[in-house]
Amino acid sequence: MRNRFDAIFEQVGRSRTLSAIWRDVYEHDYPEHACPFSFVTVPELRWLASALDIGPGRTFVDLACGQGGPTLFVARETGAAAIGIDSSFVAVEAATASARANGMSRQATFVVADAAATGLGAARVNGVMSVDALQLMPHRKAVIAEVGRTLKPGGRFAFTTWVSRTGTAGPPFPVDYGPLLEVEGLVMDACHEPPNWQSRESAVFARIRESTTVLTAELGETVAAMLIAEAVKMPEAYSLIRRVNILARKAG
Repeated sequence: MRNRFDAIFEQVGRSRTLSAIWRDVYEHDYPEHACPFSFVTVPELRWLASALDIGPGRTFVDLACGQGGPTLFVARETGAAAIGIDSSFVAVEAATASARANGMSRQATFVVADAAATGLGAARVNGVMSVDALQLMPHRKAVIAEVGRTLKPGGRFAFTTWVSRTGTAGPPFPVDYGPLLEVEGLVMDACHEPPNWQSRESAVFARIRESTTVLTAELGETVAAMLIAEAVKMPEAYSLIRRVNILARKAG
């Protein structure tokens, strides 16, 4: 899995075509300076920053931070210190370089580690966020356990992901994160669907399918094939899944 994402991160950030697709579809809601490899929007990033209830003198973690754009966005919005965790060496190198280029090296650090084994101390941080990543993790229970372990009492966990509409069909996503969170001492306070998420994602996938030749030239056959395969498959799944923004807090 890590090698797969190393290959993606090496290529995707340099694709002018992908940037143009996301920018055209999301318009003013596209987080230009965050450059995410995800479907997160400016309103969602601001929601994450507010939901974490952090500020100067506090610390938050971004699990599966990728190249660090959303991490740095939330750090700027809140003034809190950030620790980005990702299993991809390529992503962490890019995130570290971005923090340096933006004068945020002292505020944001990035570490290569597994989301289920961050290496952080118990009750170490005030907040944890994750952007469009939990649905990719086969060991979600272990990741949520690590969130519960590293959060201070009263700390918050805010994340964006997709869930199943029913428990009988579709991808193996949870229908409800509430029970998974409760086992680790986390109480779910909010779960909502962001507006227009399905129409926007569908439009992005349609543009990717239309741009096969250009993307193959930009990204190489391997990475382009992965993106195009997803663009073909995902629209068929929307009757089975929905995008959600979830907020939970640790008891105490």
